[in-house]
Amino acid sequence: MNIINIISPLIVTIMLGYLVAKQNYLNKQHLEGLSKLTFSIIIPIFLFQKMASANISEHIASSHFGAFYFPLLTIYGITCLLHYHFHHKAQSTNKKNIKSAAVFSLASSYSNTVIVGLPVLLAAIGEQVIGLVFLIITFHSALLFTLTSFLAAMQTNTGQKGGGFSQINWQQLIKQTLNNPLVLSITLGLLVNISPLNLPVIVEQSLVLLGKPAITLALFLLGASLTYYKIKPQRRFITLAVVIKLITFPALVWLCADKVFALNQQVTMILVILSASPTGVNAYLIAKNEQSQQATTASIVVMTTCLSVITIPFWLWWLS
Repeated sequence: MNIINIISPLIVTIMLGYLVAKQNYLNKQHLEGLSKLTFSIIIPIFLFQKMASANISEHIASSHFGAFYFPLLTIYGITCLLHYHFHHKAQSTNKKNIKSAAVFSLASSYSNTVIVGLPVLLAAIGEQVIGLVFLIITFHSALLFTLTSFLAAMQTNTGQKGGGFSQINWQQLIKQTLNNPLVLSITLGLLVNISPLNLPVIVEQSLVLLGKPAITLALFLLGASLTYYKIKPQRRFITLAVVIKLITFPALVWLCADKVFALNQQVTMILVILSASPTGVNAYLIAKNEQSQQATTASIVVMTTCLSVITIPFWLWWLS
């Protein structure tokens, strides 16, 4: 198995977007139009179709979910607290920002499970991994996107000066969260999935066709966005996120799967590789949608994608 063959097309697409924007072949106005099409229409269609068609009917032990989602939520919570309490000091400001911390936590914990994790596992183990992989990742985006959007909306509802839970307009908060096009598309897809109704074939095929360029466009726009961001002020937090995403998170999953739940080697490998996958580009979509931490998130996606060429083979060796 050659990890480089899986990762390199992602890096090439990001680089192409960067070069196109850097040479001004597409100016900022062009990219904003393409961005609106991608993030408001193409990506939501892609997420809806994937969620609506995912196989979540098979039985799976709760220990499988526990071994993956307990470390996931632990990492999310720790990084959120770290960013919330220290980021404003590093930036020499007096404002603690829940939204900023939530988006950073998403970038530190959200895995590129479909584009990187699944192909790696197919090559390493075989097609028998597909059922378990999709059962594990079915709620991956829904959980993290909803949680991040909820915390971001909490920032808006409490105001920049804080306030407290009693001052939150919970109805407005829930409305803002569900109105997020990414969260909304996943939620609707899940409702279709669990309903007894099936999408008409022509609708299903149309959704698949419309969703095909989603990841490519997202990666291209991610690369283009790097020309407009200054990375230097965020280097420490980017480095922290990269270490947490590629090393700390999968190590915690391994401990839970192997030592706490005593799962077999194959299941443990599946869970660890899913957690060790680089940050998914959809984390950048959330950052862009929330207008927070775009530069940091874009850099984390790029850095984790490049470095995963080294870290994923390490985890495969460790688990073999």
